[in-house]
Amino acid sequence: MDSLFLEVYSDPVLGGKVTVPLQSLICLFILDYIQSAQVRLRRPFKLTKLEDAPVCVRNCLLPVAEVSAASTCVAGLCAVLRQVVKSTLKEHPDHPCRALLGFREGCLMACAEASTWTRFCEVDIIETTQQMLQVNGMQSPVTLPKDLVRFEYHMSQPLRIHNVQKVRQEHAKVSDTDLDHCFAEGPTLTLADMIILPCVRLLLASLHSVYLKEHLSLTRRWLDLMKQQQGVEDALEHVLVLPQSKVLDEMFVQYLLPEVPNQSLYKSDPRRYKSKARTFTRQDELDESLLKVPVIPEYEASPFGCDVSFDWEAVPLEANPQGGQLPEVRLERKGQQLENLAKAALKLARQGDVIVDFCSGAGHLGIILAHFLPRCTVILLENKEESLKRARQRVDKLNLSNVSFYQCNLDYFQGPFDIGVSLHACGVATDLVIQRCIKQGASFVSCPCCYGSVQDNHQLSYPRSSLFRSTNLSLREYLVIGHSADQTHDKFNHKTSQGKRCMAIIDTDRCTQAKEAGYQVHMSRLVPETCTPKNNLLVGVPQDRHFLM
Repeated sequence: MDSLFLEVYSDPVLGGKVTVPLQSLICLFILDYIQSAQVRLRRPFKLTKLEDAPVCVRNCLLPVAEVSAASTCVAGLCAVLRQVVKSTLKEHPDHPCRALLGFREGCLMACAEASTWTRFCEVDIIETTQQMLQVNGMQSPVTLPKDLVRFEYHMSQPLRIHNVQKVRQEHAKVSDTDLDHCFAEGPTLTLADMIILPCVRLLLASLHSVYLKEHLSLTRRWLDLMKQQQGVEDALEHVLVLPQSKVLDEMFVQYLLPEVPNQSLYKSDPRRYKSKARTFTRQDELDESLLKVPVIPEYEASPFGCDVSFDWEAVPLEANPQGGQLPEVRLERKGQQLENLAKAALKLARQGDVIVDFCSGAGHLGIILAHFLPRCTVILLENKEESLKRARQRVDKLNLSNVSFYQCNLDYFQGPFDIGVSLHACGVATDLVIQRCIKQGASFVSCPCCYGSVQDNHQLSYPRSSLFRSTNLSLREYLVIGHSADQTHDKFNHKTSQGKRCMAIIDTDRCTQAKEAGYQVHMSRLVPETCTPKNNLLVGVPQDRHFLM
């Protein structure tokens, strides 16, 4: 039976009531809504201490769903709520909660780092609501929260209709004008609405005055529609206690709108792309940026771990790329990439180590390490459901007992580990991996990718090292170098050598960051270099870490 672990702030008082953080409240609200539908569900609750919870739960930020049949922990609000719906459907395939997953069951499937919409639902609106609840009082004029206004503008945008829905609409002879952006993702209620609803109710209660009705008309229309949905209001009343207005003089208050772009919260909205804000590779700008780089990148002659013996004949089929559903044309090069990183990790590994394969995909690298290191624990950490499902199938066929599965973004994983590995973690993900390893004091083995997609976000900023930040190299100039680093074409293209130089600069910044944290670092290229255009290998070892080979 699957289990859901939520954080609570207090022991139950009279009537079984507890005080909970906002994310737990949202989970309880949706659980209550699902239980109030056509099928009654029995969901027993138990109060437990964190130290008594399963290891995988302790390793993650709550909320966490433990999927017992798949030996998987799911973390992150959106992923957990998707799992709650899927667990319900396993027991009751015809349960109406399936509609919450949206078109092709893809609602909030993308991670917060990749999806503006998921980030809004999982991070932005949650943080805004939490900040508002901490406010003691507000004097006029009151500026409305940015994320509340962002949602209002989102609801004013044209309805997003998928191709299949367009076809059905045409067959029904319904024009576009007959459809309205009534719910957060379109014409039907989804998990996104259910996450946003408690937040908006709390925000509006905190901002309440007689003048507030003049503002946020589309958000209010959406609220009225949500109240009409069967079971929604009852479920919300069971878990939510609204605060008093924080406006000190409700009869004399002026509301101000913050400066917020009038665009949808979908990353694909054309309005989000303004040519002036995009990073193009203008040669003159790149040349100026390169002049400000504080060091000359240097590669080691051979990759770290090149002296470790590695025999593909000793690797079972299911641990081999051939057993991982890769196209034939990629098999040889994928094997060469994996061998380089596996040898580096094998050189670092000691008996009893915990090794995390970050952004593991189908688990190609982690499964090889689990096979060769039976006395180590290997964690496959991946936010895509289908990729982790394929990895689990391969592990089951190999009967590996030293592999654990975590479906979450890497920032939700908080457990201890000794070595972190990542093969072609895209852009920002590579820096999140290195940052997590440095914070843990763990070794790292990384082959970066997608240099052009690095950008400041809610977790880190660029440049990464103090040395690079101490120069007058601006963020835009740094991003121009990163953008140029993706121009590694074939050896006959005149941009390739320049692209490789830019790759080396970005990775030197990463290595310098680790050096400043007391790491011994190694930067080299994979062998053979032709196995991938993105062929830099970064290895960081804490000073107190001694490897045996």
